[in-house]
Amino acid sequence: MTEKQIKTKHKIFSIDSLVRQCGYFYCGEVNNGYNCTHPKQEEKQNGEGCCYAWSCPLGYEADEEDFGNSEIDNDGYTECIEGEFVVCEVDENGELISEVKE
Repeated sequence: MTEKQIKTKHKIFSIDSLVRQCGYFYCGEVNNGYNCTHPKQEEKQNGEGCCYAWSCPLGYEADEEDFGNSEIDNDGYTECIEGEFVVCEVDENGELISEVKE
């Protein structure tokens, strides 16, 4: 299987577990230290990108349906809390894929 043929799936990340794996995250001066250097991050405060579940360029904010979807790895989470979870693409090993597909 070539690099472009790697099977992908989706996984629910808490915002805190996502920032530990995301190469775009950094602890800055705004947004309680949840900041983002991703070029597609549109949410900014004082010129710094802000990391939010609802604006993450690597995924989308999880909703109740995602937690019940058998094709999405819920990573043991059972309750959807608004603003706390992101659904992202992961590789076959469950690792975050940090490139945004056009």
